[in-house]
Amino acid sequence: MNSFVETISPAAKNHVQARIDYFSDLTLATLQSVRKLSEVNLQFSRDWLEDSTEALRSALLTPQAERTAGDASSATQQTAHKLQAWQQQLNQVATEYQASINQVVQQHAPQAARTATELAEAVTQKAAAHAEQQLRAGRAAGKEVLDQAHQFAAVAAQNGSMQQPASMQSADGEGNKN
Repeated sequence: MNSFVETISPAAKNHVQARIDYFSDLTLATLQSVRKLSEVNLQFSRDWLEDSTEALRSALLTPQAERTAGDASSATQQTAHKLQAWQQQLNQVATEYQASINQVVQQHAPQAARTATELAEAVTQKAAAHAEQQLRAGRAAGKEVLDQAHQFAAVAAQNGSMQQPASMQSADGEGNKN
């Protein structure tokens, strides 16, 4: 018995291979972007943890008299700048991801379209050939039945077995006379 892979046409194999290549490259681009996103978030989290720890340490260990309003304002401003930088990094990762996806699509679209067209043509040709084969088989079967009917009629005519049956009313003195 043939395996499934052995029964696939060359056009179908080419199309499947093109789709596998496309999805493989698409997955790699996505994973690379997820890795970059994770790195950006991890770095931001580390920075945030350090800043929060330092702010807490300063708040707990610095006497009230030594604290100034400028320290809090400076810490808030630094946090706002870090949030803005983090947002810009996220935007950059998203932009790079979009560019890499577009590149993958542009790289694979011509081949995918070509193999899909080849597959469609192969399926159309195979369907047409199968329909023609079925039509020829139907015609051959019809011809065979017709030839057998003619043979039967010829044999019956030779043997005289196909005479016209007599009607019941034409028989003299026979039949049911109740």
